[in-house]
Amino acid sequence: MDPYLLLEIPHDATLVQIKKAFRRLALKWHPDKNGGSLDAAEMFRKVKAAYDCLVDPVRRQVEDQKRQHWEHAEDAQYASSWTSGKTTGQTTSWQWAMSPLVVGLVILAIIVMIAAYFRTNSRSTASASA
Repeated sequence: MDPYLLLEIPHDATLVQIKKAFRRLALKWHPDKNGGSLDAAEMFRKVKAAYDCLVDPVRRQVEDQKRQHWEHAEDAQYASSWTSGKTTGQTTSWQWAMSPLVVGLVILAIIVMIAAYFRTNSRSTASASA
């Protein structure tokens, strides 16, 4: 799990922010404060591991590189799925969202054309009877 998310801090947090977040969460999840709860003990171990990771400059750099790698991979996957959906004829989510708008505009255009047709028809019959 992402140690930044676990400590509830931003990715550019300072060492002071990291220590402050650790102290807050350590007090919250410490097993002695939670009646020896196994869930609290497990969460305390995770918080401690996240803290240890972010306090050590080398481990933090490795974690930041992993996070950047995952972000780039997600961006590439999103771009790939968007372009592949577009080139293979698959409908993407934004095309489905546009569909009701397009249908509404087509119906409106048909109504306008029918109204214009009947208006010109009524004028031609009125002038012929006069």
